[in-house]
Amino acid sequence: MDIFYGAAIQGAHDRTERAHIHKTLIEEIKAMGFRMLSEHTMGNSKEETALLLEKSIGPLPPPGIERTRYVRKKMIELVESDVVAAVFEVSIPSLGTGIEFAHSYLRPRMGLREIPILVLYQTDYWPNHLSSMIKGMRVEEFPNIELKEYAALEEAQSILRIFLERVHRK
Repeated sequence: MDIFYGAAIQGAHDRTERAHIHKTLIEEIKAMGFRMLSEHTMGNSKEETALLLEKSIGPLPPPGIERTRYVRKKMIELVESDVVAAVFEVSIPSLGTGIEFAHSYLRPRMGLREIPILVLYQTDYWPNHLSSMIKGMRVEEFPNIELKEYAALEEAQSILRIFLERVHRK
């Protein structure tokens, strides 16, 4: 069972700032028996991120606009593949992660199966807090989306485990 994991990698001061959080959550997902479609968000450097990305989407074109277009296309294909769920860590704003998130919750409009989506946000991590575009999503309108705030990484792991246990039962 495949899981898509999305998170900002460029909006942080440097990639190491949040890579350990992504690694911990990704390892938690894998420990529960799920297969990760991409683990690139846990890269500590641009080079490590590229190597992890290549493991999931294949050889990357040389740096530049063609690489950017290739990665975008491949990441959207992963979001739209036969995943059982998606997990997003959105403590750092990211246009790219926002696009992946939109493709996840808009799947039914594209003729794809609806999937459960977990959105994790570390309370008060970002100075401007969580985007109103995400915070304003109501359960009544988007019943497949769970928005959960957490204070410590252990709390995020617990929230993730509960979410994945429900996914496993379906």
